[in-house]
Amino acid sequence: MTAYQSMKAKLLPLGLYAFSEGGAVDCELKAYAAELDRLYGEIDTLYREAFIATAESYGLSERERFAGKVRDDLTVAERRALLMESEQSCYGGNDEAALEQIIHHLGITHYAIECRPRFSTLTVMLYETVSNWQLAALTKQVKAFGPVTFNVIIQ
Repeated sequence: MTAYQSMKAKLLPLGLYAFSEGGAVDCELKAYAAELDRLYGEIDTLYREAFIATAESYGLSERERFAGKVRDDLTVAERRALLMESEQSCYGGNDEAALEQIIHHLGITHYAIECRPRFSTLTVMLYETVSNWQLAALTKQVKAFGPVTFNVIIQ
């Protein structure tokens, strides 16, 4: 039902207005309805873009920008999956796969991990440019992930 049909259906039972095709009340309702229909469309788009599962354009880009890296090189489904994973708070382990998951969730794809227990170092070598936010988040999360006695190096 359009805004015009909805307004007309609600006003007709009141009996206060004469609705003749092309009349003043009819034209005024159509003018209001045109703008209301446009606004309803924008609200529907905003609502869709507010959730990762239904976002298709700027909703994904803005969340990715907040996370540190817009991934235009991926499909919409891949971008959604990456964002949904990155917003999970539990990584489920303390092995190399869990560390790779942390790094991947920050939008970093080209890296290598080197763990040297003998020297108490954990090194993450980055082979791509990352934002300051990604670097700070990576440093914080890797330090929290690794043993306290290890020196975390991010190159």
